[in-house]
Amino acid sequence: MSRRGWIMPGPASVLCAGLVVLPAQSPTAQQPNVDFTVSGTSTVRSWSCSAKGVMTLTPGTGSSQPAPGFASGVQTATVTVPVKAFSCPNEEMTQHLLEAMKADKFSEIVYRLERYEVTGGQARATGTMTITGVTQPMSFPVALKASAQGVQVEGSTRLDMTKFGVDPPVVMLGLLKVGPQIRIEFKGVVAQ
Repeated sequence: MSRRGWIMPGPASVLCAGLVVLPAQSPTAQQPNVDFTVSGTSTVRSWSCSAKGVMTLTPGTGSSQPAPGFASGVQTATVTVPVKAFSCPNEEMTQHLLEAMKADKFSEIVYRLERYEVTGGQARATGTMTITGVTQPMSFPVALKASAQGVQVEGSTRLDMTKFGVDPPVVMLGLLKVGPQIRIEFKGVVAQ
């Protein structure tokens, strides 16, 4: 059985990497609550970098479709990851990532949920992802599971970084080239 929910525009909510997702509140600073990982390949080896961010949401008002752990559904959800929060296995790799992401000009990666469709404990999230100031539509599966701390939210997707204006790093006089395809993964717990 499939249920569809629409996210209505409302107060901005922010999602970043950490362990607990909190309901959206006033625009005060939230503690990181979602673990966020970006990984890919290069001509030399695979790589992975991580960051912590904040995920907030506004519960539905009764007109939203129910989702596991959210009987009234979800009205808005936004994930924001500070680019300078990324950490890679070594400082040089972190520096290459920050340069490719133009961290001094574009400080955040933002995903805004527009709608979702629920089938069992799985949801299909559809919204927009903004990286380096370029916004693209993005849809991916999200697993939802109730726990004693709230609702565990976990998801992943693949994307081509060049579609977001990110030039894959090339170093060591071209001997090491990063591939344009990356995988984004996130995991956190949303308070009910």
